[in-house]
Amino acid sequence: MRPRRRYASLVTDMDEWQERIRVFTEQARRLVAAGADPDQVAQELLHRTGEIVTVIKAVADATGIGLGEAKFVVHRNLDPEVRAAAERLWAELLDGLAESGVEVEELGR
Repeated sequence: MRPRRRYASLVTDMDEWQERIRVFTEQARRLVAAGADPDQVAQELLHRTGEIVTVIKAVADATGIGLGEAKFVVHRNLDPEVRAAAERLWAELLDGLAESGVEVEELGR
């Protein structure tokens, strides 16, 4: 029984995350329609949520830029301390992927 409950929880969590992305993407599209550039969209969404990954996805979906470019847009609009921590985490992730044989050049190395 326990594994089922955990699976159900993960599915619910994923559904909730996808709903948050949808809501923030709609907000981002309204900002773009009003003339906001990707940096302005990122700044506004970051004020509304601390979920960096959600903001990256919403900026990418609303503006039509790729996820890699959206990541750079969002990261440059973070508070300096948060940006430094996020960049360290990103570097560690890329290092781990590279060590496992994944080509990381296209991921923003």
